[in-house]
Amino acid sequence: MGRFIYEVVIRPDEGGEGFCVTVPDLDGCFTQGDTLGEAIAMSASALETYVGGILFDGDAAPMPSFGHRAPKGGRVVAVSFEATADSVSDAVSPSAAAQSLGVTRGRVSQMIRDGVLESYQVDGRTRVTTRSINTRLASSPQAGRPRKTPAHA
Repeated sequence: MGRFIYEVVIRPDEGGEGFCVTVPDLDGCFTQGDTLGEAIAMSASALETYVGGILFDGDAAPMPSFGHRAPKGGRVVAVSFEATADSVSDAVSPSAAAQSLGVTRGRVSQMIRDGVLESYQVDGRTRVTTRSINTRLASSPQAGRPRKTPAHA
């Protein structure tokens, strides 16, 4: 098991709700969180998955660089995590994720974009973790839009 440290850039979401996280040294590694603490925790999970995918393919993880600057209102945080090739051996293609969830491939893309499903890219191919698929299935999501709750007078 390897221990890694990468800097992440955390900035407030443009809509004013939550935080977006990017990893300057790992193109395509990003996540989000509703709070700063959640964003940091999610970045550790995203980093584990992303670096685990690199290791799974038999490649070495890129050397991290330090001293990144955050945009106005953002911050840079160093995140330590452990990753091995086994960190992602439980990942599937978006099409397989769609089949497991009983949704379309397009809906899986939306769920990845919205942070509902964890994913990473290796050689331009997206992989979805089965852990996030199982979490989604356990939440008993209902089809369609959520119903509006009538206001009580």
